[in-house]
Amino acid sequence: MDFLTLKEFRMRTLVSQILEKPNWWRKVHDQDIVEKWRKEFIQQDAELVRKEWRELSEAEEAELFADGDGEMNWREAQRKNVYQSLELIPSHLKAALIGGASVLESVPEEEKDWHPGTEHQVLDLIHPSLHCFRIGKSLVKKDDGTVDVPTLNDYMNQRDDIDRSSNFSTSIQHQWLPTDFQVSSTGEVTRLGYINNLHPDLHKPLNTTITSILERFIPLWDRVLSATLNPDELAITADPFNWYSNLEEKEPNWNDFCKDGKQDHKAYNLAYDKYQKEVKWPVVPDPAPFTPPWSEGQVEFTLKGRKIQVIIKMANIILTPENPKYGGGSWHVEGMENERIVSTGLYYYHSSNISESKLGFRKAIGDGDYGHEIPYEQSDNQGYMAAYGIDGNGGPLNQELGSMVTKEDKCLAFPNIYQHRVAPFKLVDPTKPGLRKILCFFLVDPTKSILSTSQVPPQQYAWYSREIGKAPALTALPLELFDMITEKLVEKTDGNGGVITMEQAKAERQKLMDERANFRVEHNKEIFEMEFNMCEH
Repeated sequence: MDFLTLKEFRMRTLVSQILEKPNWWRKVHDQDIVEKWRKEFIQQDAELVRKEWRELSEAEEAELFADGDGEMNWREAQRKNVYQSLELIPSHLKAALIGGASVLESVPEEEKDWHPGTEHQVLDLIHPSLHCFRIGKSLVKKDDGTVDVPTLNDYMNQRDDIDRSSNFSTSIQHQWLPTDFQVSSTGEVTRLGYINNLHPDLHKPLNTTITSILERFIPLWDRVLSATLNPDELAITADPFNWYSNLEEKEPNWNDFCKDGKQDHKAYNLAYDKYQKEVKWPVVPDPAPFTPPWSEGQVEFTLKGRKIQVIIKMANIILTPENPKYGGGSWHVEGMENERIVSTGLYYYHSSNISESKLGFRKAIGDGDYGHEIPYEQSDNQGYMAAYGIDGNGGPLNQELGSMVTKEDKCLAFPNIYQHRVAPFKLVDPTKPGLRKILCFFLVDPTKSILSTSQVPPQQYAWYSREIGKAPALTALPLELFDMITEKLVEKTDGNGGVITMEQAKAERQKLMDERANFRVEHNKEIFEMEFNMCEH
C-alpha cells in the first residue's frame, strides 16, 4: 500500500525546508548553523525534532549526497521523485532567455495573447493550445514527402498507444504539437523541428537558448523517469489491522456494564466515547534504521542517445495595483492521452514584487476500485485520519504531498503521475506592478512517437504571409493587392488542411480549452477524487 503516513510527511517537510536553504550541502557540516536550524524547526514541530533529530551516519550522508550532481546543482526534493535546483541554468543562458522573451513581450498591445479567462493576468508568449494539431483538419507530411489531411480514423489507427476504452482521457479533436530533439550519447541536445508558435528565423536566438536550457534538464528527467519505473520505498509502513494491538487500555466491554440484570447504556456510552477520543489512536511505527537502497534490479533509464519530443510553453503572470492578486490554478496533470506527457520541467526565470509562490503536488492512492481492496478494519475512519489524513467516510482517494517554493532561478522536474496546482500569490508592494516569468517543458513518453512539428507544417498565416512578402515579384505590388493574394491562403482551405488566421486559431483554442476543462473534471472524478467509503468487508 502506497499511503504516506502523516509522520513521514512531517519528516519530509522539514527535510524539504533544509534543501531550500542556499548552499545547504556545505552548511550541514557547520554545527553552529545546524543547531540554529534545529531551534528553528522546534518552533514548527517540537515533538518530531526532539525525537528524530540526530547526526547523520556515514551511510545516510553518502546517500544524501549521491542524489545530486557534483556541485549539488540539482537533487531530489522531499517529495519522492520531484527534483529541484537553484543553480541549474547558468547566468548567460538566463540573460539570453530574458532577452529573447523581451522580443515576444514587446509586440503591439493588440497582438499580445492574454490567456482566456485570466483577466489580463497571464500573458502567453508560447502556448501549445494555439495552432495545435486539429484532427481531421491539419496537414501531415508523409514519409514520401507528400502531404494530406488524416481523418480521425487515420489518426487513431496510428495511435496504438491510446486506450480506446477510456473515452474521457482521449481527444478526438486536438493534440498539442511537440518539437523533436536529438539527445547525443553525451547529453548534447539538437533541435530537429520548429517550436510551435515560435518563428524559427525571426526568433532564432531564442530557439537556440530554449534548446540549450532544455539540455540542462536531461539529467533531471533521467532521474525522474528512473524513479518512476522503480517502486516507491516508504520510510514508515503502518499496519491498519494491528495498529491498536499494543494500546495500554482495552476497549470497554459491554458485559462489564451488564450487572444484576441491568444494562447501563449511559455509562457504557460515556466510557466508549472517552476511549475513542483519548485512547484509541493508531500506533504508527518510527522509521526503520537506515539501510542504503538496494540497487539490484533497479531500472536506470536515460534519454541520452534518444530522439525525444518536448512540448514548450512560455508565459508571464502580471499583477498590477488594479489587479493585485493571482487566484492560483486548479489541480491538473499536463495534457491528455494524446500527448503522452510523462514529465514536466519548469524554469522560473524571473520574479519581482510578488509574495512567496508555491507549487503543490498530490497523488492518487488506493486500488482504483473505490477502495475495495484497501486494508482497514470496519469503520476505522479515525485510524485512517490519524495515520494518513485520509477520510474513509467519502473522502477523496488522494494525498497531498506538500508544496515547493517557486522562487526566481528555481528549476523543477516531476512526473506527470502527480497532479500539481499553483497556489495564490499577490503583490508585495501594492503600489507597483509585479511579475513572474516561466518556461515550461512537457516531455512526451520517450518510448513512443506522436505527431510533431517534424510532420505537421506550420499553420500560422502570418508566417506564410511574411515569406510570400519576400518574393521579388510581389514586393512592388500595392498593399491591397498583396493582402488579397495572401488571404487566398486561408480562403482556399477554409482553415482545413492549410494555414489559419490568428482569429481561427484562437477559436480552435477555445474548443480545446473547453474539452480539457471537461477532461479535468472527469479525470478527478475517476482517478484523483474517487470517493473512499469504508464499508463492511
